[in-house]
Order: sequence, then structure tokens, then C-alpha cells
Amino acid sequence: MPEKQVLVVDDVPFNPVEWGRSKILVGPGSNGAEHIRVGVTEYDPDTPHEPHSHPGQEEVIWVLSGKGYTETHGEKKDLSPGSVAYIPSGMEHKTAAVGGKMTAIIIKGPVNDSGGVVS
Repeated sequence: MPEKQVLVVDDVPFNPVEWGRSKILVGPGSNGAEHIRVGVTEYDPDTPHEPHSHPGQEEVIWVLSGKGYTETHGEKKDLSPGSVAYIPSGMEHKTAAVGGKMTAIIIKGPVNDSGGVVS
């Protein structure tokens, strides 16, 4: 069973992803959390990730800085600091920054999608 931990976000390194860079703060690969995954993603401007879904896994995108959008079913919703987007399990979506970097906290639960993949 994982134990309580306190970490300093700036001490956790980012890893490159196609749309910017990301780091996992809480999750199976970082501290052994079994039911939730929390990370920070910096989206590069105008480089959306491909539309995708997380079957069996919900996602929350909480924007800290910058501007962007999230898109589902061809409908774009603007994102800015203080915006929180909720993506239901299995819903196809994509997210991107506009005009500069956008930084967001990403929360997913459970940590494995219905295919058993940690995403």
C-alpha cells in the first residue's frame, strides 16, 4: 500500500510528449498510487494531440496558465486559467494551446483504462 507523500512539483522532471511536455506527480509509476493519476502538462502552441479516448477512464484538465481549447464531436471549448474541462470515460477529444504555451493539471481515474493500459 502506498504511503502519504509530499513532493515539490518543480523537483519532478518533465518528459517530452508530441504536444509538449508532461510529468506525473501521483500515479503507479511515480509513487504507487493505485486509483488516481495526477500530472502537469505543458502544451506547445498549435500542436494538438490527435483525437483519442480513454475507455473506462475519466479525465479532468485544469488550466493553470496560457490559453487553448478542448474539442469533442467537432465542438471547440476555449480554455484559460481557472478553466476545468471534464472528459467522460471513452469520449474522443483533443486539446491544444493557442498563442503560446498552456499549462494544465491533468487528473485521470482510475489509473488504468478498460484495456488495462495506464494512460
